[in-house]
Amino acid sequence: MRVVSDTDLRVAMLSGTVVLFEAGVEREIADEVGMVAMQMGARLIEGSAPVEEKPDDHWSDEVAALTTDEDPDINEALTAQDSVEEIVAVIETIVSEGDPKNFKTDNSPKAAAINKLAKRKVTTAEREAAWQIYLDR
Repeated sequence: MRVVSDTDLRVAMLSGTVVLFEAGVEREIADEVGMVAMQMGARLIEGSAPVEEKPDDHWSDEVAALTTDEDPDINEALTAQDSVEEIVAVIETIVSEGDPKNFKTDNSPKAAAINKLAKRKVTTAEREAAWQIYLDR
């Protein structure tokens, strides 16, 4: 499959394989690596080998595991606001712990700290929106 990322991206697999993606450069890679790269924000190039997508591919495994045909309320996709509220809760946890290594010089939480606690790669837009909501509370 061929994928491209808008930002520099490093995909590390459990097998020890690490694939680096340079922003804007198309890469031909194995489907397994491509799926992980797409979960981290890369895009499939049109005309590439078809990929079987799960409905919740862009959400964390924990959220995907919650989906069930038995409860339609759980099956509703998270809205952007739900995602931001999730990150606000993560920020509240980071702030309450108060570990200085989790903060940048402007006193906002580091992306790595948020990603680790959220158990997924949080986009810059989500992170900035959540930080502003946190500051406004």
